[in-house]
Amino acid sequence: MRTWEIDDNKALPSDLVREQDFILQVRRLQRLGTAHLVINLVLSAIESFAKSQGALEAVQQQLQEFAKVTQGAYAEMSNGDIFIVWEAKPGIQALPARIVEAILPNNKADTSRFLLIWHMPQDYTPIRERTNYYVELAQTVSTLGTGGSPAQVLKSEAARGELTAWSVDQIGKLLGEIDLRRYGRTQPIYRHESTGTWQPVCEEYFVSFEDLHRERFPKLDLITPEHLFLALCEMLDQHLLTMLTNRPETIAGRAIRLNLSVRSIMSSNFALFTRGVPTDKRGLIGFELHRGDLFQDFALTLAAIGVLHNEGFKVAIDSVTPDMLSYLNLTSFDVDTIKINVSKDRAAQLDDPVIQKSLGRIPAEKLVFFRCDNERALSAGLKLGIKYFQGWLIDDTAQINK
Repeated sequence: MRTWEIDDNKALPSDLVREQDFILQVRRLQRLGTAHLVINLVLSAIESFAKSQGALEAVQQQLQEFAKVTQGAYAEMSNGDIFIVWEAKPGIQALPARIVEAILPNNKADTSRFLLIWHMPQDYTPIRERTNYYVELAQTVSTLGTGGSPAQVLKSEAARGELTAWSVDQIGKLLGEIDLRRYGRTQPIYRHESTGTWQPVCEEYFVSFEDLHRERFPKLDLITPEHLFLALCEMLDQHLLTMLTNRPETIAGRAIRLNLSVRSIMSSNFALFTRGVPTDKRGLIGFELHRGDLFQDFALTLAAIGVLHNEGFKVAIDSVTPDMLSYLNLTSFDVDTIKINVSKDRAAQLDDPVIQKSLGRIPAEKLVFFRCDNERALSAGLKLGIKYFQGWLIDDTAQINK
């Protein structure tokens, strides 16, 4: 089981000397009115530096030396992020790219995630707003030491922008304090009968990330960086398993499907959950494994599938897209269900004869067309002999046909 560990204390002192010093510097530049180039390097958004204090300190030293050699002014924020300011001179515009190449020689990512560039004096306002963000962050960290709750902190300006090790840690603490049942949602999977009616066969039970995000940490961008988002998903899995272990009545006696990461299935929390489910009831419960887990760790995914079947649970591979079918032999996996994403932006792929042939190789009783939110996907699925569907369009159609 992967655990989440952070060591932010060293990088986040409670005083605001660094931030205040930089604010004074920016104010002075504004009064001078001369042209300057200002960059902000968001080191906390780069995985290798966010995970290792040693790597962070090494790159800070490297940047400090670079600023000195290029006659720039170096300013370090309390969380470890950096500002560098240069007086506008010929060739100065090439320096940000040189920095990125120096600290991330193999970088192929969008640099806008971790490199912000401004020009003084015209960009004084956004620079001050950015500095205010660091002030809020440092103040919040100080507040945490004197009793500030994660619920309060995650709604503050400090919890704005991309995920960081600090914000993921705060969300983890929050999840331990709230009742996740409030965010529990279900959506049926239906079987299409020969009479044209829809019969619900099971329900997918999930924690609504959308509602949790909107109510609890609305200012955070949860998708980036990806490694922190995946860590957050695994953390949510662990809390969900704990909640279901402590509140077995939540899903007792129901044909239910749960989304879990592979690492969560191999965890002690999952073992505790399994012990609480009677052996003769385990066939009602299925677990959906994201196809991303399969691609990231093939051996571990196969091991997780084996564990689930040995314990008597059903298994699905989730979030397969139609265009993947020509490249994956999904029938070789010992799973009960394969869920195909047929949302509106993917429905046209179902018209491809190659994709139709690939679908035809998979037993129809194993296939579920999910995110079926459009008539095109529904019609294509029925023509292909698909029996199982999930999505708001099916929800609406089933209600009408009652």
